[in-house]
Amino acid sequence: MALVPRPIAEFAQIGEKVDDTFKRLEKTTRESLDEAVREFAKTKTWPTLTDEQTLMLYFRLGSGVDLAVAVSTCTTGLFPTLENRDSEMIQWAVNEAWEYPGIPHTLRSFSERRRDFGNDPMRN
Repeated sequence: MALVPRPIAEFAQIGEKVDDTFKRLEKTTRESLDEAVREFAKTKTWPTLTDEQTLMLYFRLGSGVDLAVAVSTCTTGLFPTLENRDSEMIQWAVNEAWEYPGIPHTLRSFSERRRDFGNDPMRN
């Protein structure tokens, strides 16, 4: 599935900062996305998603990829061993690990971009 979400700024309410938009969307899509990821992990087919869900899935998948890279290079046994258990690994990386470190990492990225670009709503 090609995942090309609309920019987060398009979902902002009047006067809302990007990280507040992110927090609002994360809260409103959390349960439905958790279920969508569980369904994908079992069936390998994504259900139909709203634009808001697609955007938040994009962030979750980015976080999950970063985490997967960390897991693949870690030799200290800090991460769960889920060899040959794709369904559990997908759910762990995209749902369970989203709470921490996924959300804080994504919010930190927004803050860094805002420092780089200022408060120009067209840039962040």
